[in-house]
Amino acid sequence: MRLGIGTNGTTRAQIRANANVNAIGQFYGTVQELRAVLGPLLNIGTAEERARNSASVRQVTPGEASELLSATTPIERIATKSAMPDSRTLLTDRQVGAAAERLLEWPGSGNEDGAGFAMFALGGEINRVAPDATAFVHRDDLFVFAAETSWADYDRPGVADANLRWLDQFYGDIFAEGTPEHSYQNFPDPTLKNRQDAYYGTNYPRLVQVKRKYDPTGFFSYQQAIGTR
Repeated sequence: MRLGIGTNGTTRAQIRANANVNAIGQFYGTVQELRAVLGPLLNIGTAEERARNSASVRQVTPGEASELLSATTPIERIATKSAMPDSRTLLTDRQVGAAAERLLEWPGSGNEDGAGFAMFALGGEINRVAPDATAFVHRDDLFVFAAETSWADYDRPGVADANLRWLDQFYGDIFAEGTPEHSYQNFPDPTLKNRQDAYYGTNYPRLVQVKRKYDPTGFFSYQQAIGTR
């Protein structure tokens, strides 16, 4: 399951009109079983919205499901800031409200993917694996949280800088009481402090050993790559 809020557009009117709450996901079962689970949500909204949301619940093949989920990934220019909420740090009403207010102040861009935040559900089998069993240490968390903004190469000068400033404010408003300790390594954030611990936690020393053994010359390297010490 992916839950989120978002918007897109180039004008203030478009940004406000396009602001939305969205959810996408997979359910292993029948359409009837899923409709029963989603019943309370499918009853929310106008008659047109209810009909559209109900029609979006459909049976697909695994291959089709993969394409549907990949379609939510922003393209062109994108910046993200992430967090790893657990049962103690789930977003509160205040945090969601702050995000919704700041979303309406997004500066806009020509990228149809727009801006917002997404929460990708973990839990289940993910949480049953020990934190030190793989490189992914965040086995006790419930969501991958990503605040995102996007723009296009053809946007006018200054749009990229405005989007990056907005992203900092958006993330800061949501986590006004303190920066989250953990982040998701697949959403690189060049401004992240203490990135080694935030991304990899107690697994980092072992990853350094792997790096020394299999890539001693640093062939695989970028700004936030695993180091050799």
